[in-house]
Amino acid sequence: MAKPIKNTPILKGKEAVDFYKTIDLNRDKKVSTDSLKAIRVDANKLKELLKVN
Repeated sequence: MAKPIKNTPILKGKEAVDFYKTIDLNRDKKVSTDSLKAIRVDANKLKELLKVN
């Protein structure tokens, strides 16, 4: 039986500042095309496994 999911805690103080700094630093980063291709190949394999006949 699954355990209930707890609410996400509210960030305060330094944790909140660090969180927003991290978001700003990573805002313009893109996923490489190689990674994207690998993800799509894996997703297609999973779709094939889950197809209902």
